Amino acid sequence: MEVIKSSIAGGRFSWSSLSENSSMAFDYTEQDMPQTQHRMPEEIGKGWFQSIHLPMNMVIRRGIAHFQPEVAGKLFPVAAIEEHFHEPVLCVQSTRKGRLVLLDHELGKDFIFGHNNCLFEHIRVRDSLVRLDATNDIEMTTLIIGDSVLNQLIGEEYAESLLTGLRVAAIPATSVNKVPQHICALLHSSISDHLTGHIAKLHIQAKVLDYLCALSQYFTACIKKQPPESEKDVQIEQIHDDLLQLNGKVPSLNELAAKYGIPARKLKDGFTMKYGTSIFGYISEVRLSGAHAALLNTDVPMKIIAKNLGYSHVNHFITAFSKQFGYSPGSLRKKTSGTSAG
Repeated sequence: MEVIKSSIAGGRFSWSSLSENSSMAFDYTEQDMPQTQHRMPEEIGKGWFQSIHLPMNMVIRRGIAHFQPEVAGKLFPVAAIEEHFHEPVLCVQSTRKGRLVLLDHELGKDFIFGHNNCLFEHIRVRDSLVRLDATNDIEMTTLIIGDSVLNQLIGEEYAESLLTGLRVAAIPATSVNKVPQHICALLHSSISDHLTGHIAKLHIQAKVLDYLCALSQYFTACIKKQPPESEKDVQIEQIHDDLLQLNGKVPSLNELAAKYGIPARKLKDGFTMKYGTSIFGYISEVRLSGAHAALLNTDVPMKIIAKNLGYSHVNHFITAFSKQFGYSPGSLRKKTSGTSAG
């Protein structure tokens, strides 16, 4: 089992791999951790991770995973994370490649992110499970910055606006937001493989500051366009939570509008503005991820899975699944059955 410990603003971090074949240990506080091989079983793939402490009491981490073709389409639980901080921190997780699913135990929700969707957490304590989608190789960069540092860098007013724009003003709070690629690229390019020592850290810090400026400018501009929290906003949050509990067919936009007393147009636009996607796009993504897990871990017939998700015909489910993951549910189950048989 791999265990990594570090600190930021007085916090402690422990990371435990779920790989049964792992047997590594690290114990350090404010020291960097160089590229370290992840003890992933060879039949799954290989990868490495690193952690770098910056002078302004920020931490940046990078992890890369390469998967064997035979495991494409599977979700692998790779890390149980427990992280404690001395003050609230903003944690950003952004992928250049691949897709991840984070289960936040405290909030009791799954958060799916990858491509242009970044995960943002405003937390004092983290208790989560990370799963990797082995469909594609993964390259992820994580930035952790304490509230006090964020306030010093961009000012309390901008820091508050940024957290509000990211929908993580509360503590704890987690959200997935679409971020323009040119902004993500600043974070992804921060760690250079060609620089070392103090120059490498200076390069990282410069890129991180550029990233924070671009991120703040983008999301504070977005929040200025929005009115203060209203009764409509509260209703949309309630609708969001209610929809996650629904089984079967999702009500139409007009049905939802009538049930909650919100004009259909305002409901549609309000949900998209608040959550970065349409009502039905969001529900579809959550349900298809559940279907993915069901196909991997159960023998429930595909027709039943499609029916439980509210699809009127299994072909509609197959089309939506293939569009979401890039391969059909039949090929996933066939590959899973073949692996089990072997």
